[in-house]
Amino acid sequence: MSAALSEGTSVLFLAPIAPARGGNGLAMRAGMLLEAIAPQVPVDVVVVPVSGPANDLEWVAGMARTVRVIRPVDASRSGMHLAAQLADERLRGLLNKTAPLPLRASAAPPTLAGDIVRGIPASTDLVAVLAMRSYLAPLGAEVARGLRAPRLVVDLDDDDEAVLRSLGEHAEAEAIGRLAAAWLPGADVVLTASAVDADAVRGRYGLDRVVVVPNAMCPVADPPPLPGRGRLLFVGNLTYRPNLEAVSLLVEEILPRVRRACPAVTLKVIGPSAPGSLDEVADFEGVTVAGFVPDLGPSYARADVVVVPLLHGAGTRIKVLEAFAHCRPVVATPVAVEGLDVRDGEDVLLADGPEALAHAIVTLLDDPARAAALAERAGRTLARCYVPSVVGPKVRRAVLPSRTEAA
Repeated sequence: MSAALSEGTSVLFLAPIAPARGGNGLAMRAGMLLEAIAPQVPVDVVVVPVSGPANDLEWVAGMARTVRVIRPVDASRSGMHLAAQLADERLRGLLNKTAPLPLRASAAPPTLAGDIVRGIPASTDLVAVLAMRSYLAPLGAEVARGLRAPRLVVDLDDDDEAVLRSLGEHAEAEAIGRLAAAWLPGADVVLTASAVDADAVRGRYGLDRVVVVPNAMCPVADPPPLPGRGRLLFVGNLTYRPNLEAVSLLVEEILPRVRRACPAVTLKVIGPSAPGSLDEVADFEGVTVAGFVPDLGPSYARADVVVVPLLHGAGTRIKVLEAFAHCRPVVATPVAVEGLDVRDGEDVLLADGPEALAHAIVTLLDDPARAAALAERAGRTLARCYVPSVVGPKVRRAVLPSRTEAA
């Protein structure tokens, strides 16, 4: 499908969390997509909050033409939606290929499309529907169909099936795989955050229209020099199991090894978490658990090393790019930077296992000049590959292919 853009065209953006400039990585990805598109055409944002809150919509409202929140389907309404899907012969056929749906897709089934379509004025001239994540692909497809949108773009961001399999969640991984195989071939374009994920989903689901759109961050103006006080920092959404596992590894196995060489070292852990999930971590000496922090600037300014010891994951790690933007050196596992165009020893220090990670951290704490040089080179890599001026045109070419980019 294709269409020439005119002054009246717009995009409907379907997101599983309120887009934002900071905080949750998924929200930041959504915010990046919105910022790339909104200057070109009006954007109507619909949030179905199956992956995070939709409480703060002030920033989104400043970017979008309209903003709405659609309540996810809970147990009390699931039977009604299932009956509606079974009554529709076309949806029934797709359900036979995908049932049971992944959990988040069950909370945002394709029959929610009617609620969304009814809220869009009949005069709206849509050029595209952009749906985020695999589990919103069915809903996005039905919204595009209901509004006769000429283009459907699905931003996978992460390779959800691969991540779930790596975590041992095989039933949910298989559900994601069934959904992706049934619905993604109907999209005009599928976006991923890295070439690694693009190759994986292209082969697994038989897709021929996969475009890599990495995450992006704006460099911080005049970041302060490294303070040299032995402060480590971890930032991440701690309701996300890979991040929670990384923090446990950092506190219980890496930090004690670092302290053998640097007894005064401290660690700050920032990110929203489930009640009680970090109680044991908070009991460790020298560890501060801060929860959600709206402004991360001061925490990065006080950090000497950002540590990202992820063991599982996909996409491009936006928190690694955030550390680059704040000109802070990063010690990470190879998994944590997979898909990023970075070099070990040049942009980051990579290591596997608690002993090697601890050694890398101590190396940078003992050599501030090397740490500063590492951060400076990482900043140059960020400016070359992962800033909005570089990534934004890739978003626009995928979503708005007929619009000529501004010079």
